Amino acid sequence: MIDLRSDTVTRPTPEMRRAMAEAEVGDDVFGEDPTLRTLEEETARLLGKERALFVPSGHMANQLAVYCSARSGEEVWAHATSHVLGNEQGASSVLARVLPRTFDSPDAVPDDALLERWATGTDDVHRARPALLCLENTFTGRAVPLAGQRRAAALARAHGLRTHLDGARLWNAAAALGAAPAEVAEGFDTVSVCFSKGLGAPVGSALAGDADTIDRARRARKLLGGGMRQAGIIAAGALYALRHHLDRLTDDHARAARLAKGITSTTGLSAESRTNMVLLSTAPGKAPGHASAFADQGVRAFAIAPDLIRFVVHLEIGDADIDTAIAGIGAAVMTRSQGPAAR
Repeated sequence: MIDLRSDTVTRPTPEMRRAMAEAEVGDDVFGEDPTLRTLEEETARLLGKERALFVPSGHMANQLAVYCSARSGEEVWAHATSHVLGNEQGASSVLARVLPRTFDSPDAVPDDALLERWATGTDDVHRARPALLCLENTFTGRAVPLAGQRRAAALARAHGLRTHLDGARLWNAAAALGAAPAEVAEGFDTVSVCFSKGLGAPVGSALAGDADTIDRARRARKLLGGGMRQAGIIAAGALYALRHHLDRLTDDHARAARLAKGITSTTGLSAESRTNMVLLSTAPGKAPGHASAFADQGVRAFAIAPDLIRFVVHLEIGDADIDTAIAGIGAAVMTRSQGPAAR
């Protein structure tokens, strides 16, 4: 079975397992785990921030950013389909008790005029005060151009808002844009990154920002039950991934592009590659059925909408797997097009 549902399905490489088994550890709640400290220091340096905090998940990293940047009842601005608002069980409203305000735009960056309009009249006693702008990079696999991202962040900060970048796949964005990770994170008060997606670590994310914010986030992590003891064992996997798997991300992007081209040429359906993702468009309501048929042919994928299927290429996928996936997807589409009688 070729599993293209997500880049979270990867298993630790033998070298990563060895690094985890041999990790020097200590009690992280007491600040005594040397491997974890090293991971946090290297992450902060790569992102151009003062400090970083290791957390179990990107969900927690994002919610810590909201919790530390906005007070109860204040507005948090984000895209209508953002992960921080739409895919984290409404945690921002439950934990930080903030008011979401959503925008929609094809490039995942709010229009300048919209930001100016939203920032007007903030002293009106009838409305909630705006506190935080959240952006994403990548956005549904697409590497967001830095110019627009920085412009929106600068405009928000000029009006007194803090800014957060959900960088779950920031490493992929940097590779696709030919930029250093710190360039992608530039202009944001906080940024979250994931080690278990494109980099292939078994668990873990980080929140990076200034020292004061990260100190507050560390206390909030403990509040949420995220205090860890000998966490260097899992941090070692993330540290190995950070040191050895960044440079190979372009291989995933190239394979995703080849997968999209192969699917389009063999099925006649429209497939688009975005960094390490491929999005396949189907007729309305047909995506779940297609995804099930692909699985029957040995290719696992996600129907993320009634007319959209997502494939994600990762470090366990090689060139031969791409060829096999293209053939299996083509066979599944052909079988479905022939109807029940042919089956």
